[in-house]
Amino acid sequence: MIVLGIETTCDETSVGIINFLQQKRKNSNLPEIQELALVVLSQDFHSIYGGVVPELASRAHLENISQVLKSAIERAKIEISDIDFVSVANEPGLPGSLIVGVSFAKGLSQALNKKIVPVNHVEAHIISPLIENDLKFPFASLIVSGGHTSLYLVEGVGDYKLLLKTRDDSVGEVFDKVAKFFRFGYPGGPIIDSISKDAESFFLFPEIQVEDFSFSGIKTFSVRTPLNWFGPFPLPEFFSSFQKKVIDDIIGKTIRVIKNVGVDVVAVSGGVARNSYFRQRVKDFSEIKFIFPSPKYCIDNGSMIAFLGGLKILFGKVDKFDFDFDIRPTGVLKSKGGIDWESGA
Repeated sequence: MIVLGIETTCDETSVGIINFLQQKRKNSNLPEIQELALVVLSQDFHSIYGGVVPELASRAHLENISQVLKSAIERAKIEISDIDFVSVANEPGLPGSLIVGVSFAKGLSQALNKKIVPVNHVEAHIISPLIENDLKFPFASLIVSGGHTSLYLVEGVGDYKLLLKTRDDSVGEVFDKVAKFFRFGYPGGPIIDSISKDAESFFLFPEIQVEDFSFSGIKTFSVRTPLNWFGPFPLPEFFSSFQKKVIDDIIGKTIRVIKNVGVDVVAVSGGVARNSYFRQRVKDFSEIKFIFPSPKYCIDNGSMIAFLGGLKILFGKVDKFDFDFDIRPTGVLKSKGGIDWESGA
């Protein structure tokens, strides 16, 4: 079964093609897969604005999506008619960006006479570490990106329980905003990570006094500290201290919560999963194992959309195959105990 996935929720135009094989994995009992192609086109021009401009993002998706699809088909070395299903992220995300992706996916599936599966972008991140890793259920999934900072208990495909979420900014958002304050471009995470390499961490940040994730206080402290500094400001050391405080808070709260639910594996996804300090900090943990995907799966990508769409088909999680669905910019992800609202891109 070959599934094509389309991702346009924010500022990455991406198409992934996944072939689901007959063989089963040992631990999860999920099917073995073969990634035939993944093409991701990031919109770098947003850097000069210090963040994503929604109108420009949707226009860029419109201009690029056909070529991205063509490139993916060529890399997969298949005919487009070989596609069995089309999967597309229709929630949550930027409205204009979602419209482009969903409209294109519907047109493609109609032209090919193939069935289409809409999927939730957050759920795709939750499941994405399973693209490369055969993890035994249950495990914890930590999403750390520019739009989301959430911790879920994953007990199966479509079976999630929200354990922690941010009260205010997402972790990627606070990296971007702090970098922008110091007049650096977007995205800010890789810039801060690079500048802080090998620098000492001697700045003392205020403690976060809430049980959930929360980064607004750290953001405020970060933009006020330089204003009261006399003499040359030690930027590498400040960025190193900032990064350490944010990541250590995420790690500490994650470990505290998952110990109470009885799992010892945390699968990390989202753009901040590429952070070098994060990866090094948890590298030698013994009681809790942190799993990081390859960098190409940390950012928004079409393969995670194709992967989730295929799993929903195989596990009977699709109520009906039709075109009667729309975009849901503030779409919901259903989990045990109720509905968890997740907005952003």
